Amino acid sequence: MAWLGDRPVYADQVRQMADIATGYQPEAWKPANVPARKLFRCAECLRDLEILLQTAGRSKNKVKQCRKLKILHTPLHSLVMAIRDLANDLETNPDTVCRLPDGARELIPQIRSQLSQISAVEKGGLLSTTRDKISAHVDRELSAEEMQILLSQADSSQIGLWLHTCVGILSDFIKLPVYFWSCEPDGEGSVRILFVEPFVVTLGLDPTGKANRILDVHMVPTPPRYDVVKLLMRVVKHSKWMFKEKGSHIKSFVMDEPCDSWAKSLHWLPRLSGSPVKKSNPSIVPRISTEDGPFLLIPNAPFFVKQSIQRITKLEDLVKASVPE
Repeated sequence: MAWLGDRPVYADQVRQMADIATGYQPEAWKPANVPARKLFRCAECLRDLEILLQTAGRSKNKVKQCRKLKILHTPLHSLVMAIRDLANDLETNPDTVCRLPDGARELIPQIRSQLSQISAVEKGGLLSTTRDKISAHVDRELSAEEMQILLSQADSSQIGLWLHTCVGILSDFIKLPVYFWSCEPDGEGSVRILFVEPFVVTLGLDPTGKANRILDVHMVPTPPRYDVVKLLMRVVKHSKWMFKEKGSHIKSFVMDEPCDSWAKSLHWLPRLSGSPVKKSNPSIVPRISTEDGPFLLIPNAPFFVKQSIQRITKLEDLVKASVPE
C-alpha cells in the first residue's frame, strides 16, 4: 500500500476498538494516551445507549418504553460527563494541546459551554436530577407522585435533544488528531502503537522496557476513531423515534469540505440553547490530498485510506514521531 524508501509497508489486519463486554481481545485497539482513554469512556456510554434505544424504540407498550427511557438517563449522564472530561483534556493538557490545529484551543471552551447549557447536567439541572433521583437509584425521600412528576418533565424529545447535543459535539472532537492507540504485538520485547495515522508502528524495547527502534510498520485500513463514528451514526438512527416529525434533531451525517472548520456544532447548537452565535476564527484540521498522483502525507492527519500512497513522509520523521524521547 505504501513505501518507506525501498521498504514496502503492508496493510494491517482489520481491528476493532476494544469492548469491555467481550472479554480479553489481544488484537483489539486499546487507548494509549489520555485523550484516547477519555474517548473510550464516551464509546462505552454510547454502546449502552445504543442497546437501550433499540429496545425502547421497538416497544409498543408505552409503560415499558417509559421505563427504558428512565434507565437511559444514567448512561446519558455518564456520556455528558465523559465528553466534558475530554473537552477539559483538549483544552488544558499540554501533551494534547500541542497536537491541535491552529485556533482549536479557543473553540473548545465555547463547545463545552454549549454542552453545559443544553444538557442540564449541572447540579440542579433536570438530567442531573433525574439521574440522581430516579435512574441511578430511587431516592427514598421522594413520593410516588414526585417521581412521576420528575419523570414527566423529561419526555422523549427532551432526552433526544440532550443525546443529539452529545452526538454533535463528539462528532467534532473525533476529528482532532490527538488520539493514540495500541494493540498487542506478535512477539515479546516489543509494543505496537498507532501514533501517526495511518501507520501502526511496532517498536522494539530495550531491557528496561524503553522503546529504542522500529521493527515494523503497517497501515491501518481505518483508524480506531472510526468505530466511534459508526457508533454515533447508529445511535442517531435508533433515536429518531424520540422526536416529533418537525422537531429539531440530527437527520444525517455529511463529510466536511477541506476548507470547513472542524467545529460544526458551534453553528447549530446555539440555536438550540437560545444563546447568540459567537463569531470566531476558523480552525481547519489538516487533510491529505486525495487527487491522483503522488502526494505527501501530513503527520497526524485524520483520514481514512482509500487509495495507495505513492510518496510519504521521510522515514526519520516517522521514527521521530513514533519513538518517545
